[in-house]
Amino acid sequence: MKIKKLFFVVILGMMLSSCGGDDESDVVIISKTINSKEFYDAGDKIIFEIESFANKGYVESINISTITSYGYNKIYDTIIDAERTKFIYQYNVPQYDGDTTKLKFKFTALCSTGNSSEMSKSHYVVGDIHLKPSEYTMYASYKNEKNGFSIERNEIVDRETTDSTFVDFYDYSIDSTLVLSREWRSMNGLYFARFNDFDFENANSSSVINAYKNSNKSPKIMNISNEDIILVGRDNEALGVLKVINVYDEIDPMQDRYYFVFKGL
Repeated sequence: MKIKKLFFVVILGMMLSSCGGDDESDVVIISKTINSKEFYDAGDKIIFEIESFANKGYVESINISTITSYGYNKIYDTIIDAERTKFIYQYNVPQYDGDTTKLKFKFTALCSTGNSSEMSKSHYVVGDIHLKPSEYTMYASYKNEKNGFSIERNEIVDRETTDSTFVDFYDYSIDSTLVLSREWRSMNGLYFARFNDFDFENANSSSVINAYKNSNKSPKIMNISNEDIILVGRDNEALGVLKVINVYDEIDPMQDRYYFVFKGL
């Protein structure tokens, strides 16, 4: 009976040894997210502290891959050739369309013995959903108080009484002529780009950024007409897109106005 018990203990010990914890593996890899949070936005950085060491031989290489519903992608692969390594890795979060995306990271360390070890971590990225539209009516500048628009304040403003920092664009009509100019200018360096083929209905942040980046920009825009789609930004930074629904050039010039829908980033 004692022999059977001893045999059982030996077999159990062999099983535990074969399963082994990290400290019994040929190589170990450990990843810690330094700036961990529940959700990340496109453009954020996820910062990992990665450590690996070999119990036998040396750490030959380390690679990192991401796995999402969009597929598998190797993002980092480097030769180590050392018994131990510790370093910081920064990952730039890409833009994903649709809803929130699960972003799984797989960290793998290869040992000189030919064995490897891996661990996984998952984070979530907020999707690039369609931009929210808001409607505005901006009047001609014939002494009207609602003749400009502020992107930061998200409202129609009076360019005469508002700090110019907040007047992104305004109507450039001349009071003395009372003729609607159909021209907009900026008081704070905003640029315009007409892009009537842009998919305004399905606009999201990435589509606006890409379209603005590749467009011909101007500090003013002229001949504004119904159905015009206008991208706006400052320097190379896109700030939004608008669609002119109607330009009202009335008999009573004091009623001249622009009705547009704006989608800001």
